[in-house]
Amino acid sequence: MKQLKDHEAFETSSLIGHSARVYALYYKDGLLCTGSDDLSAKLWDVSTGQCIYGIQTHTCAAVKFDEQKLVTGSFDNTVACWEWSSGARTQHFRGHTGAVFSVDYKDELDILVSGSADFTVKVWALSAGTCLNTLTGHTEWVTKVVLQKCKVKSLLHSPGDYILLSADKYEIKIWPIGREINCKCLKTLSVSEDRSICLQPRLHFDGKYIVCSSALGLFQWDFASYDILRVIKTPEIANLALLGFGEIFALLFDNRYLYIMDLRTECLISRWPLPEYRKSKRGSSFLAGETSWLNGLDGHNDTGLVFATSMPDHSIHLVLWKEHG
Repeated sequence: MKQLKDHEAFETSSLIGHSARVYALYYKDGLLCTGSDDLSAKLWDVSTGQCIYGIQTHTCAAVKFDEQKLVTGSFDNTVACWEWSSGARTQHFRGHTGAVFSVDYKDELDILVSGSADFTVKVWALSAGTCLNTLTGHTEWVTKVVLQKCKVKSLLHSPGDYILLSADKYEIKIWPIGREINCKCLKTLSVSEDRSICLQPRLHFDGKYIVCSSALGLFQWDFASYDILRVIKTPEIANLALLGFGEIFALLFDNRYLYIMDLRTECLISRWPLPEYRKSKRGSSFLAGETSWLNGLDGHNDTGLVFATSMPDHSIHLVLWKEHG
């Protein structure tokens, strides 16, 4: 905590290898995937800076991966699935009529979901590539889709149910994951009735709480009741974007600094300078790394990646916990 307060807890490094803009980042278990306008996706080992895989793709607006495969949402209006080891495209999902800005999938459901500039969310069979459902109701670009297990009992859900969230500039919609065509949106959340206030990326949903940033502050909704639990104001800094939200800390940032907020006091306790970078409006080109420390520092979880963002020179800027802090 002292090092955080003294702004001495972190160090920085860079990943260099792409030759055009990097629009899409995804982090998991020490590995960072980058999708670029150079028509490639790369998988990096954050601790060594080594590029493990590089495969030829389409233009990437969103990426998500696991050990075997990479799923990409593209500015060419399609979603594709690729095999890391061979670089082969194993599935192609066609049907959107606008760029695909966000993808999520769950192997155990054999489902992939995509959000697009055509204002729709599509639900696909992951292995077969067929479209199971098209969800309509958004009136702006759908910039984020999240497929996540519910952890609370509510009027509409039980713990363990899979939930689909989709977000545009003004609204967050909650959908059932079912096979019924024309399925209705369960609930729409927004921070202003008259659309005067935009939501900032990124949307956080952990199965218990939905959290999203806006010009009015950080909004935290209780997923069991859909009620707003609290609105956290950051008067000294307007328009903070949300990177991560835990039981103890939240990770936030603006164009100049990374901030850590203690959620018990709602005070910003630390900041870290960021280089000049392009903050994408959709939130695809920056992310939080390891997030377990947001639930409390335990003496072991202050290691690894804290934050990554793509840079104008096509490199990736990394903020890491100091090795020997």
